[in-house]
Amino acid sequence: LSSLFTLFIGFQSLFAQDICNPAGNVLVYSNYDGGSFTINIDENVPNIRIGLCSYESMNVTITGPYVANVVEVLYAGYNSDGSTSVSGVDAGIVNILNYPPVTLFDADGYGFMICAYECDTDYVPGGCNTVDQAVDYFATNLAGDFRYSFYQYGVFTGTQNMSDGGNCCIGAEACAIVVDAGQDASICVGDSVQLDGSGALNYVWFPVTDLTDADVSNPYASPTETITYILTGTDADGCAGLDTVTITVNPYPTATIMDMGDGNLMATGGGTYQWYFNGEPIAAAVNETYVATATGYYSVEVTSAAGCSVLTEEIIVVVQSINNIYSNAVHCYPNPATDGFVVSADHSIVVESIQLISLTGQYIEVPQSVGNNVITVNTQDVSKGIYTVKIQTNKGLVVKQIHVL
Repeated sequence: LSSLFTLFIGFQSLFAQDICNPAGNVLVYSNYDGGSFTINIDENVPNIRIGLCSYESMNVTITGPYVANVVEVLYAGYNSDGSTSVSGVDAGIVNILNYPPVTLFDADGYGFMICAYECDTDYVPGGCNTVDQAVDYFATNLAGDFRYSFYQYGVFTGTQNMSDGGNCCIGAEACAIVVDAGQDASICVGDSVQLDGSGALNYVWFPVTDLTDADVSNPYASPTETITYILTGTDADGCAGLDTVTITVNPYPTATIMDMGDGNLMATGGGTYQWYFNGEPIAAAVNETYVATATGYYSVEVTSAAGCSVLTEEIIVVVQSINNIYSNAVHCYPNPATDGFVVSADHSIVVESIQLISLTGQYIEVPQSVGNNVITVNTQDVSKGIYTVKIQTNKGLVVKQIHVL
């Protein structure tokens, strides 16, 4: 009889302290208003893990004779002003997460962990998480069994003794299905990707940011920055499941093209390159540098390691023609030219005539003035572009090219 009485008293004690499982090692403190408080680890339980959740920030000090038994502290809430902190234990065992995705879909709760404050499993929290969601999250992420969970709406203050227990909100049983949100994907800024959910009858994606339709299994997503979408699904019986998919958004490379002189071109900004001449790809021109062999318009397509490509603007490259041994004795400047250019020759060479020819082969008449073997060619009325300059001298024909701006 005395043994039965002792056992009865023991059960009463457990109920009064609201210890869910005397052999448990997981402690959860969750509310709406946050607060600054102390958790006193006054019981010798190995591998203690503490879960924290609130809409407002929390400042938690962990202390007590058995504080060394604490091996993990996980905060998962909104942390409204970003000042949540945990002290008294090694910072390496503390993980503060701002609104991570929930691990359990509940139509009455939020899709991210932000706050849970009500012990009633039938209560609709109005924008926060349900008890079921909070319990499932910490049960999923903290190894062990619930010793107790402590839920209230108001601020946590003072000292919470581990030996005092909590209010033991351990959630309700829920049926579940396996929902698949598909494979993670990588896109370039401005591109879209089709999501591929499966495993349910009805689907809801969250957040709805940049989705064509959040209530179908396979909407198109066009995010502008890397994002994780949460897919929740239900079957015909109302059983629910949840999965996530991350879409990584990669920037385009900052591509540049430079004319180093003498036809030597260099590109920067990418992992791979493809050079173009007059809008057409140049076969086998896939290096960072390229030597131009003909006058015309050059550009380069630069592709990043993530596969994002950008085509540079075209630049005009003038490749001078060397026509005979006297070509270096004939000069054509400035190049590029604006209102005009000068053709001059060394003393032993006489310039007899100058003709200007467009890239399409059209001869352009231009005013010319001669003085001391220096001929000025007026290009004020000449369209912008690259022209061939045919210079007939007493030593033969010399061909130059000029860029008119």
